[in-house]
Amino acid sequence: MSTKIKQTRPPVLVETYARSASMTVLSRSFTVIMALTIVYPILFIILVSFKNNQEFFTNIWGIPSQWRWENYVFAWVERGVGKYAWNSIVVTLLAVAASVLTTALGGYALSKMYIPKAEMILAVLMTFNFIPGVAIYISLYTQMISMHLNKTHWMLILPYMAWQIPFSIYIFKKFFDSIPTELLEAARIDGSSELNTFFRVIIPLVRPAIATVMVFNFIHIWGEYMWASIASSSSLAIQTLPVGLLRFRGEYGIEWGPFAAAIMIIVMPLMLIFVYLQRYFVQGLTSGAVKG
Repeated sequence: MSTKIKQTRPPVLVETYARSASMTVLSRSFTVIMALTIVYPILFIILVSFKNNQEFFTNIWGIPSQWRWENYVFAWVERGVGKYAWNSIVVTLLAVAASVLTTALGGYALSKMYIPKAEMILAVLMTFNFIPGVAIYISLYTQMISMHLNKTHWMLILPYMAWQIPFSIYIFKKFFDSIPTELLEAARIDGSSELNTFFRVIIPLVRPAIATVMVFNFIHIWGEYMWASIASSSSLAIQTLPVGLLRFRGEYGIEWGPFAAAIMIIVMPLMLIFVYLQRYFVQGLTSGAVKG
């Protein structure tokens, strides 16, 4: 006569499983809530960008009764967003490219060229991050004027490039530290120069670091307002998008539809850049955390 033995889970395993399931539900709920707090403001701006002032005040949270694409045309042409966008593109791309190149070279030198007190130099550079911009705006503006760079894009490009150096060079140095020195020594034995080794051997290995630095620098420069407002006070020809938003405040208030359309024009490049470089960006952050 066979007897069936009823299998039951030990109480400890049941309690552990229940606790794990509850933590999963809580973590996913928290993730959904955080995602909604980030996504909804963007969705709200998108909806507002297709409304006029009357519909904005009467139906602020709803879907537009009519999709007014002309708000984007009005913002781009009539309010000069196209000109401001061109200035932002020129300034941001040149500043990002210059900062990535100079800090990559600097990080390589501090990591692989046996510079004395390299860690101390890096620590000194990082202290510059704690200097508030307000403390240097007056002297910086005076210096730019004395160099006859006012009314040119270089008045924005050079400070933006310099402000990205401490954090960017830190990221690059930590990545270069993870590259085996034997690889560089083999290239040097083969007769490769330092620059040739840097561009042909090192750069392909640090693409995640390049993507990380590019994303951070692009975000900081593209949306910067304070210095852009000060630097462009001497010339309207170099005003960037954040400064150009002030033109939407008219005599009778703000035109909310075109204003939201201009905000979307500012935000969309940031989103596209991040989506395009997301894989390298996440890889760069995690690699830096593990190897640094």
